[in-house]
Amino acid sequence: MALAGVAVVLLLSGCGGAAPSSPSAVADDGAFPVTITHGQGTVTVPARPQRVVVLGFADAQIATALGAPVVAAARNPSNPDGNWAGVTPPLPPDVTVLDGVTPNLEAIAAAQPDLILMTTAQPTFAASYPQISAIAPTLSHLGRLLEDPGDELVRAIGRATGRTAEADALVARSDATIAAAAARHPELRGRSYAFGQYYGGQTFVVVAPDGPTAEFFGRLGMRVAPGLARLPVQQAGTAVLPPENLAALDSADVAFFGLYAPGDEQRFRSQPLARNLGVLQGDRFRVLTTDEASLLLAPNPATTEAILALVEPTLARLG
Repeated sequence: MALAGVAVVLLLSGCGGAAPSSPSAVADDGAFPVTITHGQGTVTVPARPQRVVVLGFADAQIATALGAPVVAAARNPSNPDGNWAGVTPPLPPDVTVLDGVTPNLEAIAAAQPDLILMTTAQPTFAASYPQISAIAPTLSHLGRLLEDPGDELVRAIGRATGRTAEADALVARSDATIAAAAARHPELRGRSYAFGQYYGGQTFVVVAPDGPTAEFFGRLGMRVAPGLARLPVQQAGTAVLPPENLAALDSADVAFFGLYAPGDEQRFRSQPLARNLGVLQGDRFRVLTTDEASLLLAPNPATTEAILALVEPTLARLG
């Protein structure tokens, strides 16, 4: 498929091959050196990092929220300043300079990192983990790519960067914000959602029951649409929804879909079994940009407020 320079499309569509996985465990000792076991091995950070390189979008979101000294970051090609949605405060343009799809080992090394974060980087980075980790201590995804709980990512990155207190505070603030949203919308309890994208003539849905997207909506009282929950989970917690099974989308009370290319929304809606879907009618269907889809693909405490601002207006219509 054409990459079109959009990392979220590559990840959500499952291209690039599955990344290795293994059980994860974060060391309990908060003093340096810190050792963290992740999905591609074990990383030991000898001292509090002073130069952090981030290669995934959630890495940029979390490291920035924790106040880590980010000196180089994978660039978001859909944003003129290179920042990913939810990076607050935005990184300067001279920081967002790394290719987000193809690992440039020379450019990564030139940033002189003493810590590299790639927990949500492209599968191509996972494939280059041996070369990347030879440059500096490298933290990859904890379990499976884009299926790590956001709280765990924050705590792992907090320990790796020497910001455990900031990580705990960020998680606590996120928990309180989500709890407040759930209290505002008791009508969401037991309701169902669909999240996915239509790209290159195929429909992909995120259905992993223990993935970060399901966890986020679950804390609002919602569940994956039952017609989609039975689909076999592939890479990044996604499943392919064949055209003949599009009626399964109608088991969702609300749907959030990435439709990026010109004409994609019309093509998606004009599929024979999509034309009369109830969930596509009225205001229960929300079209997402690539940046908006990236927020829902890997929810984490650094982006809780941004995600709620995105989804709450649509969810409120279910009352």
